[in-house]
Amino acid sequence: MTYQNLQDQNLPDDDDNVSKSGLFADMTSGGSITGDTRRKNPGKNPGSGLPGWLSGSNGLLIGLGLGLALPFLVSRVAALRGAPAEAPVEEAVQTASASVTAVRSQTRPVNTTITASGTVEAFALLAVSPRASGLQIQAVNVREGDRVTAGQVLAVLDDSVLQSQIEQAEAQVTAAIADVSREEARAAQARASLAEAEEQLSRYNSLFAQGAISAEELTTRRTQVTTAEQSVGSAVAEIASAEATVRSRQADVSRLTTQLDQTLVIAPASGIIAERSATAGDTASTSTPLFRIISGDQLELAVRIPQAQMARVAVGRPVQITSDSDADLQLQGRIQSIDPTVDPQTRQATVKVALPGSDRLRPGMFLNAAIVTGTRQGVVIPADAVLPQSSGGFVVYTLSTTSSAGNTGEEQVTTANARSEDEGNRIPGTDGAPAQIELLSGLDADERVVIEGASYLQDGDVVSVVEGGLE
Repeated sequence: MTYQNLQDQNLPDDDDNVSKSGLFADMTSGGSITGDTRRKNPGKNPGSGLPGWLSGSNGLLIGLGLGLALPFLVSRVAALRGAPAEAPVEEAVQTASASVTAVRSQTRPVNTTITASGTVEAFALLAVSPRASGLQIQAVNVREGDRVTAGQVLAVLDDSVLQSQIEQAEAQVTAAIADVSREEARAAQARASLAEAEEQLSRYNSLFAQGAISAEELTTRRTQVTTAEQSVGSAVAEIASAEATVRSRQADVSRLTTQLDQTLVIAPASGIIAERSATAGDTASTSTPLFRIISGDQLELAVRIPQAQMARVAVGRPVQITSDSDADLQLQGRIQSIDPTVDPQTRQATVKVALPGSDRLRPGMFLNAAIVTGTRQGVVIPADAVLPQSSGGFVVYTLSTTSSAGNTGEEQVTTANARSEDEGNRIPGTDGAPAQIELLSGLDADERVVIEGASYLQDGDVVSVVEGGLE
């Protein structure tokens, strides 16, 4: 069939036009094709009840087109008739998923530092050796880490042999004193004999002058006086010898008493026991130290600084001390000395940092040092607001507030935004103030950051905020 034949076949008469108008009117008004309509449009396919142009593939295509166009036609007709448009759906107001505490970032002077690490050493490590050799260690009174004072007894050596020797020496002193007494008695007797001999000689001199005695008899009396004088001299010498013996025996007692005192191992200065090699039952030797004491509890941190940074380091500069293994260890030290030489291999110099007294410090510990070289203005927040990430780096949650339409009008919505940040210097807390961290990635001053509740947040969460404040 040609296109012209199709036109001729489907060309309707006036009644058909009226019928078709009624069909579209019924369809656009939500009606259906009624029997009256069918009666007005007798088709060439009477078996189907539809005109011929609606039958077959043509009818299928026209039906699909009407199905697609019908909703649009209905809405357009409703608009032309003044039907009210569908009411807009009111935007749902977002509700807070968490309650957080926020503080505002601040600007403050921040130290510029040189970072280094090193080992804790004793400023003065005193070796304590026994003062007596060959004696067994009887008792050890201290342990490593104990704090001791000057003169405190650290260990006791066996003194039983010395005690016996002292008793023997004291007995010898007593015997020597008795010898002195005997010699003094003999000297007294010799002096009496001398006095008697001198008296007789005087009398015999008178008799000889009278011619009553001979010269030989007078000579005998003079010989007796000389002998008595020699006896007195001998007795005095014996007394001196006995007295010397007493002094010698007393010296022995003093020496043994000193050795007895040396059986006590005494702390030469106050400090902390750093090492203890003494064990009860061992034999002491003056060449082997039994203890090592950190004098005055004074420790120092030895760090190595590259030659290029030596010009920025000076004695007296403050140093911030931290530990990778103990987050609570945060101390303030000062540079007390700088070695005058530089290692020709590493081009580094050793800097000694004086450490404050702390029970957390032990010789041999590995610590970090941040040597302060100057100050600058930086943005800081509490350290608790910075969250380390398992993949590395740190995250800070900042807060932003936007307006949103709600059932009761315009409402404020606060959102937590995750920001990756680079840490700068850490500022230890003092006098109850929290520790702070400098941020280097562009956080501005006076921005709100989450300090409590951040660990439960995700980027974009809506939160309710309790404002806090930095000290």
